[in-house]
Amino acid sequence: MSKPMAEPFPLLTARFERSPNAGKARCEPAWHWRPHQPLRDYDLWYAVAGKGMMNINGTAYPIRKGSCFLIRPGDRPEATQDPHDRLTVIFIHFTMTDSGTGQLFDGSLLPDRHTRVGDTLFIETMLNRLLQITKPESSWDDVEYRLAMMQILLHLYRWQREEHASSADKQKQVIARVIGYIREHPGRRIAHREIAAHVQLSAEYVSTLFKKHTGTSIKQYMTDVRLERALHLLMETTMNVSQVAEALGYANVYLFSKQFKERYGAPPSKYKWGSEPSRAHGRDTSGDSGHSAGSD
Repeated sequence: MSKPMAEPFPLLTARFERSPNAGKARCEPAWHWRPHQPLRDYDLWYAVAGKGMMNINGTAYPIRKGSCFLIRPGDRPEATQDPHDRLTVIFIHFTMTDSGTGQLFDGSLLPDRHTRVGDTLFIETMLNRLLQITKPESSWDDVEYRLAMMQILLHLYRWQREEHASSADKQKQVIARVIGYIREHPGRRIAHREIAAHVQLSAEYVSTLFKKHTGTSIKQYMTDVRLERALHLLMETTMNVSQVAEALGYANVYLFSKQFKERYGAPPSKYKWGSEPSRAHGRDTSGDSGHSAGSD
């Protein structure tokens, strides 16, 4: 099982020795990986594309894009592929020692052998960079290699923790991703199906889950986010009301002004830049607790 993330990061004393046995390849049609002897070093093995099956010491795992395996010295791996969806894989062999003791690193402190990667773009970028520095040209390459390996292993820990999280925790993670996606696009009318595709769930389920955890609908939350952004633009930029409405995707200024007044109790013109000192980042000390900002 995954290691508790509250504990100190277990690989702080790890030293990585790279191996020339590293590369990226699309597997041949008759490919069937089965080393004659147990592995002598670590193998960070990742599926870029394709499908298949991996067996390590008698335990079977499905292979698909994003499947990552940390195979240990002494392991007996065997892998096959779907002939109709051949594999493309990255493999990076290395050894590990403990910089404090000089002995081989304790393999029990490492992430589990199999991880379903949560961010394929990130790990593929990191793995491709490791391939570029397999043969070091300077001491800086050694530092970068160690840092990249630490980054990858840290994320393997994290993804495994998320995989073993409770159902409630997983739901909270989904809602956090939905909220983040909406807040990144305040000026767009995002379709529910697009949000659902972002978290790889059905639109109906995401809508129900969002209402359950936030107490509001996705549609209302998107409106709230747009109006919060509108308030910021009015108070802290030189944009006028029409420009703000257009930037945030409103078809007309009337609808924007109506929603804004319902939310903040005053029309957007009262918050226009220059009508009063900005109070977005501090408390009002003038004694006037109202929202309107009339000129003297």
